[in-house]
Amino acid sequence: MVNLFSRAAFLLLLTVCAATAQDAASIPGPNSWAAHGAAPLKSVETIEIAAAPERVWAVASDFGGYDWLPGVARVESSGGHTPEIDRRKLIMRDGGIVEETLIRWDDEKKTLAFHRDRDNVKRLPAINYMSHVTVKPTTDGRSLVEWKGRFYRGHPFNDPPAGLDDETALKAVTALHRANLSALKARVESGESGESGTTVR
Repeated sequence: MVNLFSRAAFLLLLTVCAATAQDAASIPGPNSWAAHGAAPLKSVETIEIAAAPERVWAVASDFGGYDWLPGVARVESSGGHTPEIDRRKLIMRDGGIVEETLIRWDDEKKTLAFHRDRDNVKRLPAINYMSHVTVKPTTDGRSLVEWKGRFYRGHPFNDPPAGLDDETALKAVTALHRANLSALKARVESGESGESGTTVR
């Protein structure tokens, strides 16, 4: 009788240990999304602008002057062009705030890059979003602007829910890039300087 009781207790202990190990394995670790989850995504969009590259770059290079972006009411910026130091807050018309940090600024190559400091998948169903904006000359004296983004889908682990999958993230970021490029084209071709909604702090 004692042996039967001991055997039952031992089997119960094995069952509990196995269940505990299975539960622990299902909890994602800090780096598990990179090893087992989403792959990086990329969106590249371009637009031609009827202005010389220097004129387009004067607007695109002003990291603190992006009040022309769709939905932006004003910009609060540190006011410089120093990578990893200069930051900005895009104050949105709907009351939201998008915070970004400059990570590259190259006047000679007419390119800059910046990343979002905080993810908000309700605003953009993507995470670790980083942008590169580059102004290139065309053969007829106009400009070709490239807006490139690198990011992950909104749900970084396996089996993403609807709305946080690769397709949704790519579609949203592509739409964002197209809207931003159209707004840049409108600002440059209208002749506005792009500094009206900027607050330097």
